[in-house]
Amino acid sequence: MAKMKKTEVRPFKEMLIQLRARLRGDVSTLANAALSSSGSGGSSSSAVPSHIADMGSDTYEQDNTILLMNSEGETLTQIEGALERIEGGLYGFCTECSGKIPKTRLKTIPYTPHCVKCASELEDDTY
Repeated sequence: MAKMKKTEVRPFKEMLIQLRARLRGDVSTLANAALSSSGSGGSSSSAVPSHIADMGSDTYEQDNTILLMNSEGETLTQIEGALERIEGGLYGFCTECSGKIPKTRLKTIPYTPHCVKCASELEDDTY
């Protein structure tokens, strides 16, 4: 199992660091939006929405924000794992079968820990 050369890994590491920074900012923004919208409702003088439909809309928006935060949090965890694999010399190899992950897949999903075959099998197992 020959690890990737530093020159091959560098662009992926830079991409992961940029993506991590962007997602961290997005998660912070989403968290702030969720917190600020939880205290605001139909009017500025009251925390209670002026209409039941407004309350439903507020709840729907908060639920979507929480789902986005969870999804982005999971992606951040995967990015951290990819950066650790880079430092450990294991980047570009599937964590399931130790097979080589094609560079085209890494360019598309730079934080992926799995080759296409293992990712497909793992996805099938969850459904």
